[in-house]
Amino acid sequence: MIKKIAVTILSAGLLGGVVANSPVQAAEPSEALKLAQQLNQAFVEVAESVSKSVFIVRVANKPQADGAFGNPLRNSPFFDQLPEEYRKFFERQQEEQGDGDEQPRRPRSREPVFNGQGSGLVYREDGIILTNSHVVENADKVQIVFKGGREYDGEVLGVDRQSDIAVVKIAATGLNAAKMGDSSKTKVGEFAIAVGSPYELDYSVTLGT
Repeated sequence: MIKKIAVTILSAGLLGGVVANSPVQAAEPSEALKLAQQLNQAFVEVAESVSKSVFIVRVANKPQADGAFGNPLRNSPFFDQLPEEYRKFFERQQEEQGDGDEQPRRPRSREPVFNGQGSGLVYREDGIILTNSHVVENADKVQIVFKGGREYDGEVLGVDRQSDIAVVKIAATGLNAAKMGDSSKTKVGEFAIAVGSPYELDYSVTLGT
């Protein structure tokens, strides 16, 4: 009887040792999870590739001739994108500040002041680039800034208000030209990736459909 008990305990101990020493097998990810990971990696690779062709546009305007401060938001390319009630609020505020002569006006420099920003992409490697016409159309000075800090002065060659596209030239070569697609072949519901600097969030990436 004692021998049987000893054998039973020994067997249980050996079995327990085998179980304890066995490596824990991680659960295999489902096919759906694998697909999601692959799709996410595809978005990352596209963003990294396109970002090489994206730049930041800074625009400067000369101060008003009368020396008044003016509303800095009014000269911003983002002003027209604000909801109507916000635009009216800032316009009323500016009108109220302009009433009366109790506030002396201080002289301002006649040099252009950078007060707007947008983004664009490289169309040709020889310095032909594209941006939004509403960003650069009335600018006195255009500055192009690439990721990494390279800066160039831009010359506006032409604008098209209907498509909101402007063609700008910079003195640069060997740029990473963006690969252009065919918009007539796009369909509603397809994934879209936007790389730019909305509201001065430089080189942000937005994903949607």
